[in-house]
Amino acid sequence: MLTLGFLAAVIVSAANEPNPAPSAIGLNWNADGMASAQLEKCPLEKVLLSLSEQSRWQVFVEPELGLHVTTRFKNLTHAQALRRLLSDVNFAIIPSPKVLSKLIVYKTSSEKAVVRIIPTTRLAKRNKVKIKPGKIPNELVVTLEPDSGIDIEDLAAELGAKVVGKIDGLDIYRLRFENEQQAEKAQALLEKNKGVASVDSNYGIARPDVLSPVGIAAPPLNLRPSSVDGDGIVIGLVDSSVQRNGSQVSDFLLPEISMAGPAADSTDQVNHGTSMAETILRGLSASLDDQQETSVKILPIDVYGQSENTSTFEVALGVQAAIEAGADIISLSLGSDEQNDLMRAVIQAGASSGILFLAAAGNEPTGQPVYPAAQAEVIGVTALNRSGRSVANYANSGNFVEAAAPGAGVTVFNNQTFYGTGTSFSTAYVAGVAAGISSTQGLPMLEVRRLIATEMNPPGTGP
Repeated sequence: MLTLGFLAAVIVSAANEPNPAPSAIGLNWNADGMASAQLEKCPLEKVLLSLSEQSRWQVFVEPELGLHVTTRFKNLTHAQALRRLLSDVNFAIIPSPKVLSKLIVYKTSSEKAVVRIIPTTRLAKRNKVKIKPGKIPNELVVTLEPDSGIDIEDLAAELGAKVVGKIDGLDIYRLRFENEQQAEKAQALLEKNKGVASVDSNYGIARPDVLSPVGIAAPPLNLRPSSVDGDGIVIGLVDSSVQRNGSQVSDFLLPEISMAGPAADSTDQVNHGTSMAETILRGLSASLDDQQETSVKILPIDVYGQSENTSTFEVALGVQAAIEAGADIISLSLGSDEQNDLMRAVIQAGASSGILFLAAAGNEPTGQPVYPAAQAEVIGVTALNRSGRSVANYANSGNFVEAAAPGAGVTVFNNQTFYGTGTSFSTAYVAGVAAGISSTQGLPMLEVRRLIATEMNPPGTGP
């Protein structure tokens, strides 16, 4: 549907922007509120990419629409032009006074418009920002007090920063400065501001290692989706992209939500997210006894895109997206040595609404806490060795770890078997077990957590 009032408001604000560069596909979206186009069977994705590059909109689209646009017009208003360009789909514009307004494009439901179209110009700028593990020196994460009345854009401008991200509903913002010195000065000022609830650093998280192909056959995955319509348990998988084509998990997937642009999918290498999805299903299958049918679904949240790294802010954004999309369980096969207020606040908000969180304890046996696994609201999961009688020699442990599960997994992708080890696999496996317990016994997540901590608690760390 088209919301005309919203559209008019957004078009007025966009008219003050400088004229964009002409589109290479034959679409000119001028800042004076007029547009022209000459398109012949142009893929919808390219049209939306051009719109995002030329307008002041974040564009989100329902995946796999596979449509083409053919139209010609000259000097139409933006509202008229949108009707012509998107005549085969539904769309709505959601304005925002503080961040870029959203253009939602969908065929079946606005809730399925989860893939963000990121302009190549913005993506190039994003890729220039190198995120390394540890503290990101020129960034701060700021949480405002409720009803603070602070305009974050004005505040950022005063501090010499740019707002490069926000978490809707929680008044949490990611600020980027030109250098570390500016960030340090700004932090001192922000901590004195009564309208600021907290100021924290942002931390880099490296992409998990790729899996190795092996010449063995994987055990069959004897599981199929339920043929009965109805609500089932949803597992939010915050990780890299989950590949649908060529994998065994596609029938169990909800539309993927991307927090970092296009995915880094390949036809000859399985993604870590795909492996975690299959491991979730193997844990689920093991908990269903003789049942082979399940209503459990996996909601993939890609927080890496094509980058080798992500950050605690992107992960928190992914967790919030999973919460808003209705996840009952959230699996996090990633972590950082640093705890911050951002992740704590987002997870606490989810846990208070009954969501079960699981996170990997880490693959270095330091005994030191890893976050978010060590957060009180999260079940920290470590890996068992082959015998299952002790913690694997590479796996971290400590009093924050509440569960242990097999630390090795196989994934079938494009008829090739891939093998990997780590607490990532353990976490995904336990997430599947938790979903199986809840779906078959109808238990609330608080009781599921108690059962997991009792029945899957880590054994001694001896050999």
